[in-house]
Amino acid sequence: MEEKFPVHHKGEPLPKEYETFSRDELRKRLQDFIADLLEHDFQKLCNLIYRHDVKEEKFRQALQYSNIEEQASEIAELVIERELQKVETRKAYRELKNRKNIGPS
Repeated sequence: MEEKFPVHHKGEPLPKEYETFSRDELRKRLQDFIADLLEHDFQKLCNLIYRHDVKEEKFRQALQYSNIEEQASEIAELVIERELQKVETRKAYRELKNRKNIGPS
């Protein structure tokens, strides 16, 4: 029998929780989650980084930090930064689309 809800890793926010976090709280929770993945499931972390469309070069640079906490902090910032870029791109596209739909008067 398939589970209705997937098992979450330590510190992984539930989907409904993301909207209630401040940026600092989100960064801290992501940092904890990423640190756990760095230690226990690097392949899953790589898959998530790919899925969030974080630039591979930036991810590799973050992995050059000397300890897991620094690596996790930098990777968390990269993920947040990329997601904010996506939000801005969608907003700009929506505005452009709305202007085209309005057309000349």
